[in-house]
Amino acid sequence: MSKIEKYGRYVRKVGYLDIRQKIKFATKVKDRVTGELKVVPGVVEILLYHGKKLVESGFKSHTDAEKRAKEIQKL
Repeated sequence: MSKIEKYGRYVRKVGYLDIRQKIKFATKVKDRVTGELKVVPGVVEILLYHGKKLVESGFKSHTDAEKRAKEIQKL
């Protein structure tokens, strides 16, 4: 498993925190019971890391993650 698969791609640094993003693309999966092809939608995860430690996840955009990183640094 590579670093990109494990932690996501590096986007930017905000102070001592890193903003990273994982992208899973849409895939076609065959249903075992009916045999039909179904499309599983893709997912984008935006994460905050301090080194290799995950600080927070579940952001909708990079700007939301950047705002939260600045809030964490003020504490």
